[in-house]
Amino acid sequence: MTAAGSDDLAGHTVLVAGGRGFVGSHVVRALVSAGARPVVFGPPMADDLLADITGHFDDITGSVEDDDALDQVFATTRPPLVISCIAHGAGKLGLMRTGEADLQASLAVNVAGFAKLLDAARRAHVRRVVWTSSTVVYGPASAYGGRTVNEADATGPVTNYGLTKELAETVAAYHHRRHGLHVVGLRLPLVLGPGLWYQGVASTIAGLFATIREGRAAHIAFHDDAMDLMEVGDVARALLIAAQHPRKLDPIYNLAGFTAAMSDIVAAVSRLRPDARITRDLVPAAQTFPPIDGRRFSQATGFTATHDLDSLVASLLTPEAETAHV
Repeated sequence: MTAAGSDDLAGHTVLVAGGRGFVGSHVVRALVSAGARPVVFGPPMADDLLADITGHFDDITGSVEDDDALDQVFATTRPPLVISCIAHGAGKLGLMRTGEADLQASLAVNVAGFAKLLDAARRAHVRRVVWTSSTVVYGPASAYGGRTVNEADATGPVTNYGLTKELAETVAAYHHRRHGLHVVGLRLPLVLGPGLWYQGVASTIAGLFATIREGRAAHIAFHDDAMDLMEVGDVARALLIAAQHPRKLDPIYNLAGFTAAMSDIVAAVSRLRPDARITRDLVPAAQTFPPIDGRRFSQATGFTATHDLDSLVASLLTPEAETAHV
């Protein structure tokens, strides 16, 4: 598949591990739109982000920690492609906070569970596995002299969640090197869009938009460091492109949308909603990550993000953003 379309996915079964989550649910929607038959595999979720498209995908409850459940889902559905969005989250705590609260549980899902998924995919002779890593595998911005980083730069996570993703990248590379399994990872930046249900940096930004949509005065305590951001629909589209691209791809890519600071977000809101009332307190960032170079994936596949700051802000200000996919 090229960046221009997704016709090659029509009629294909695609296993989406973690398909009930924020990013995973958008992947399922994109697959349905492309004419594929998604098989959603993962634990039950408190919020049903796919209720409005029930019947357009197969739904199998299970855990990547369960070898038997994995073998059964591959045996019964026989997917040629797998997209994995698995990540351990405790309730609505968010991935970073969950990692800090319980490293062992995060390792069990994000690393050991991911390894079991790859083992099962190999045994089932899956053609390609595409999965979501994270740009938090990189160290603090200061470790890179403030410059933009690409795939040739060394990782060096300083968070537990970043550690699990770095280890998962090693597991993926091992499966490719030893078994020839074609595994492609995309390092996601901070992702925003409808259906975001857990807490964290992204939810703080989403909360700002919810307040503005309600016509109330908004106050946010936030840093003003530049952030790499991407709209969740663009993330889903990138994963589909990686899954069905006709050529062999590299084991890992950075994914980049656009860069903005909170002051840029507030300015964009003011342009589109001049009556919005926003006050801010400037607080230091808990972590400052280096800016991301995503050109390698774009050059390999033709992918280009469709959302910039203004279009993302516009979509988050619409009334539909309040209830979309929830």
